[in-house]
Amino acid sequence: MKRRTLFPFVAAFVLAATMVLSGVSAVTWSSDIRLTTDVNGDWDPSAMQANDGKIWVAWYSDRTGNHDIFYKIRSGSSWSGDVQLTDDPNDDVNPLILQAMDGKIWVVWDSDRLGSFNYEIYYKTSANSGASWSADTRLTFNSSRDSYPSIMQSSDGKIWVFWSSWRNVTVEPPDPTYVSTANIFYKVSSDSGQTWSDDTLIVTDYKNNYRYDLYPSCMQVANGSVWMMWTKQKEGQGGDIYYKIFNGTHWSSETTLVVVAGDDSRPSIMQTKNGRIWVFWHTDRNTKNDIYYKVFDGLWSGDIKFTTAIEDDDWPSAMQSSDLTIWVFWTSPRYPNLVYDIFYRTGMELHDVAVRAVWSSASHEAFAFRGEVAYVEVEVENQGEGMELVEVQCRANSTFLGSKVVTLNAGASYIATFGWNTTGARAGNYVLTGTVVPVLGEVDTADNTLSSGGFEIRIKGDICGWYGDVLMPVPDRRVNIDDFGMVVGHFGTASPTWNPVWGPACDVNEDGVIDLNDIMTVGVHYLET
Repeated sequence: MKRRTLFPFVAAFVLAATMVLSGVSAVTWSSDIRLTTDVNGDWDPSAMQANDGKIWVAWYSDRTGNHDIFYKIRSGSSWSGDVQLTDDPNDDVNPLILQAMDGKIWVVWDSDRLGSFNYEIYYKTSANSGASWSADTRLTFNSSRDSYPSIMQSSDGKIWVFWSSWRNVTVEPPDPTYVSTANIFYKVSSDSGQTWSDDTLIVTDYKNNYRYDLYPSCMQVANGSVWMMWTKQKEGQGGDIYYKIFNGTHWSSETTLVVVAGDDSRPSIMQTKNGRIWVFWHTDRNTKNDIYYKVFDGLWSGDIKFTTAIEDDDWPSAMQSSDLTIWVFWTSPRYPNLVYDIFYRTGMELHDVAVRAVWSSASHEAFAFRGEVAYVEVEVENQGEGMELVEVQCRANSTFLGSKVVTLNAGASYIATFGWNTTGARAGNYVLTGTVVPVLGEVDTADNTLSSGGFEIRIKGDICGWYGDVLMPVPDRRVNIDDFGMVVGHFGTASPTWNPVWGPACDVNEDGVIDLNDIMTVGVHYLET
């Protein structure tokens, strides 16, 4: 078997470790693109891709004199005009958008239409891609404020809505003063919104002087667990990012994600197709608000700065489209408008698979006798970011030996073994070729195919041939009287006293002696080509 050096593995490990420790990402991002241009403010975008491939973005705007929900749709490379979704004379803010498995589009938001700052969660749906919408439906019923909803659908079809609520009060030491605190609740519908579970408190603790739990962002990851991220905020101070995970039975304890000086807030969580979990948020750690992100691929990366404009960048929303493009939307008062507009940027992770080596493991390494099963091994590597589902193929000349589909984590390699039944194969030299089918989003495909020559299929009993005027112990791809006569001529000789050149060649059965078995083997294959 071919020996492989350690260097590629060491190099891959060092590269991966460097990326994690330094916060470097191989994503190539576009420039910032302005999505809205109204002279009034546009805030808090939420994005998703529908089943038909169109990308939807919802946000709220004060262009009508109060805050209403708007959306627009990208079809191909063009965006629709701005479409107004709500028209209540009171504030409608903080929209989240989702398309469910049944094709229904949901928009959930919070509204002050009851007055007295008693925001409640509302939603509406469309079963025909926005041609018509249901009436506004109230989801929460409490005398205190309910705001900042987040919506997702789990693989069992349930719709989940998370939000922050001020309905609970907490005793604030050292005196028994009751103060309002924001906690996170959620509720679930198993029948597309016809009925809902009770409001369930998920984050309730008031510790380390944290008073508010705000801005939940939720999703179900590939392994089936539900992740919920949010901002924990102290009174009069900035926020920090935390998360909890639901394994189908219970919620984990709180896990700290970002705790630095300043305000880190408004997380947006997503998972890309290769299994990596991303979270974007805004932070004022550089005296103004910028968007940062970090990536989980078994370990969390460092904090990576995403936007660099001189103006504030706030309220990110991230998603990945079916072509693996990552889309990030946010709000910024960029020059020359200097009012809040919606901006976005697109990027692509590094998707790169390669064939590192191809070799045979036949009985004689460089050749096999026709009729034997020869084995060809193809080593492939995931040189990109995140997990990939890869298809490995193998050929001997034009003969297709098979394919295998394997899952490879970033930096991992795999040796695929293909058995080749050589019965019926023509005697001769073969080029062994390994191919890994390009994965979606892959640009560098030059190393997706690798060939290894010099493998031969021989006929058992073919031991010699004429080369010029010299009979040499080199097979000539036919069994004839020369092979028969040479074996008979050395009959009875044995290792190590046999002829040093012709003895091994005439020992067809490789048992150390030239005997009747060798003669019979030549006879069985006599006249084969």
